[in-house]
Amino acid sequence: MQTGNRETAGTRAGEGAAKQVALRQVTREEWAAVPRAFPDFWLAICVWLPMVILLLVQHEQLGMLAATGDSLWDLISFSMVAFVMAVIVGSGRQAPWLGLTLTGAIAYWQFRHDGIQAMVMFALAYYVVLAVLAACSDARFRALLRSWRREATGTLAVDSQQTRSFGITKYLPPIMWNLAWGALAYPALRLVWQYCSTEVRSVADLDAGYRFDLIAALVLLAICFILSTLRWISSRAVGIFALEIPADVQIGPVGLRALGEAIHIEQETLKCSCRDAEKNGSKKEFADPRFIFASDFCPEHGIEAINQLSQSEFLQIADQPWVYGDHLTGRILNGQQLRMNVVGLTGWGSRPVAVRSPWSYGGGQLASEYYAPLAAREPLNRAKRELKVVDPADNTIVPETLDVAGAPEIDRINLHALGINAEAVRVAGARPFLA
Repeated sequence: MQTGNRETAGTRAGEGAAKQVALRQVTREEWAAVPRAFPDFWLAICVWLPMVILLLVQHEQLGMLAATGDSLWDLISFSMVAFVMAVIVGSGRQAPWLGLTLTGAIAYWQFRHDGIQAMVMFALAYYVVLAVLAACSDARFRALLRSWRREATGTLAVDSQQTRSFGITKYLPPIMWNLAWGALAYPALRLVWQYCSTEVRSVADLDAGYRFDLIAALVLLAICFILSTLRWISSRAVGIFALEIPADVQIGPVGLRALGEAIHIEQETLKCSCRDAEKNGSKKEFADPRFIFASDFCPEHGIEAINQLSQSEFLQIADQPWVYGDHLTGRILNGQQLRMNVVGLTGWGSRPVAVRSPWSYGGGQLASEYYAPLAAREPLNRAKRELKVVDPADNTIVPETLDVAGAPEIDRINLHALGINAEAVRVAGARPFLA
């Protein structure tokens, strides 16, 4: 595990080679008033469920399949599964356009039967309407962002390394690229294996299933590059600038992620033994090299160390996420009115990053580096959106509730003095809970 870089570039404004970008302070009312879009979940359902039905009805009528003598089920393989998963997971707000493209391909390859043709024409019209509605919603959000950029009155220094987060290949989830390259690796390895162990000497000697694997992988890579390029162009139309926003998961278009079971390496002391924890022995670099796993047995940050503090001493650290470990929940943000600087919010699906600065234009305290923005996605209900808690290895943490834990309580400490509308409940043998 590489932890030598004790602070990610760009977390301190003005360090290193920095680029000045425009900064616009967004009030809580403005952030809460960002127009809702059609939720991403329902958009995906409205695109891919009809597509599955269409393929089930149509697959026997596709001339391309008939020419190979195979059915749709004969083509199921790793590459085809990777293709389907990547398209569904990574298409985002562009899903209706992909649905329209796939329906057009079905119309091109199908046999000409009147009933089937009418169904495909209806599907084409359906996807056209869905794509236009999604495009109008996205355009409204981008117009709002452009107006905020024009109204920007401040500036913020962004390190050059952080600006690399907005490269042309950075606008898709990493899992989509991994699936695409994996889908291509599968037929490549299969070709090498069959070339070495059989009499296969060319692609033409391989079965139709292999050729479909290869086509699926190449098409998926092409889709990845096209989607990422289109999103990059769209982001440049809005422009890369900074927003100072409320750090509140229940309003606005952007959710938040917090690190639990983690300690910032700058908080290590001579007494701290967190680095010796078994989980920190991983050779794989953590998602954020500024953080390591917090040990429950650390004499500085462990369970006993926290439980032995007086209530006044506990209140001095009670607003820090590491205190609660895997019991961290969104209650820690309730009432705090924290602010956060984000760069790269350019529309739905964009993946902004947090940038530190010495002060907050909008007043109040800036959120600590334990918090970061998620991709801009419309949830089913913003008011019910939860804080996403992950560990340093980027594994999602599902916090245990106090009722389930059943451990004997030590005390309850009201956190209102810190601006947090919650109580910290210390229990024997475990980290505190938020209630």
